[in-house]
Amino acid sequence: MRNLVLFLDSSLFGGIESHIVELVKLMQRNNVPVSVLFYQDHHNMQLYKLLEALNCTYQCLDGKPLSLHQYLKQHSNTVLHTHGYKAGIIGRLTCKVTGNLCISTYHAGEKGAGRVRLYNWLDHLTSGFSQNLVVAQHLKNTVKNSEFIANFIVPNNPKLKPSNSVLNIAFVGRLSYEKGPDRFVALAQHFTQQPRLQFHVYGDGDMASELKRNAPKNIQFHGHQSDKSLWQSIDVLVICSREEGLPMVLLEAMDNKIVCIANRVGAIDSVIAHNQTGLLTDDQTQVALVNRLKTLLFMSQQERNYLIKNATSKLHRFYSGREQFTQLSKLYFKP
Repeated sequence: MRNLVLFLDSSLFGGIESHIVELVKLMQRNNVPVSVLFYQDHHNMQLYKLLEALNCTYQCLDGKPLSLHQYLKQHSNTVLHTHGYKAGIIGRLTCKVTGNLCISTYHAGEKGAGRVRLYNWLDHLTSGFSQNLVVAQHLKNTVKNSEFIANFIVPNNPKLKPSNSVLNIAFVGRLSYEKGPDRFVALAQHFTQQPRLQFHVYGDGDMASELKRNAPKNIQFHGHQSDKSLWQSIDVLVICSREEGLPMVLLEAMDNKIVCIANRVGAIDSVIAHNQTGLLTDDQTQVALVNRLKTLLFMSQQERNYLIKNATSKLHRFYSGREQFTQLSKLYFKP
């Protein structure tokens, strides 16, 4: 059997890192040996500890392209599965030289700006050198040799949360323009006169200082979270992104029995069916987000539980890894 190695360059913990953890779980559940290779050591202790808890072997290269070349020469029977811009570009070009099979997952739906925009362009330019997976259908238009694969999560099946007098509404993710945290702050501003609504921001990023300066008193900033216990404190997740693929945070919220309100962007509407598995905006205006939260406030607990039950059922059916493992196996182990 070929050696399966997941390759990335990871300094923070976000959607790609969550995906890596779930991919390791999925392979282990199906008795497929897997290891993780980092392009360099960014001391991403949160991810390292999660991999250690799964007894998953990982190794850090020295941040030079030649080190990947040397690694693959020493491990000739390796399938390299890349994740993220930099790892994708370096992995594909190196495998082109060494002759290793390279598979790349394209996670990001945003074009980005500055250096990220350049990486994104190079990432798509080199897509012809690998077999590719995209987590949103629209990415197939710009990624060569690609097929769609839905993001997934190995479900934990927690219980429903008891209702209480305060409704905790959260943004979870990177504080960057494409994720729309400024929209979440504006949403909180609209509901300052409703004390039973408390707004929470979990995450960090370039916009943190600006957001805190303009934040109303009903919002709390918790910074980057190093474990999954935050879900126990959340009743409603708001995804107000300007650009997306299929966010892992959405699947994690569904697994934790949390009602989701989201903009209709990227592949989100393939997961959330409005008024069935969550609430979707018709457009990306602030008014639409406000109206969707008002809709939720008028719902009874029974109606909210209906959304949660349907979301859990859809998660188990389409986003729990069963179909994805079959799809991945055909790529990893093809003759």
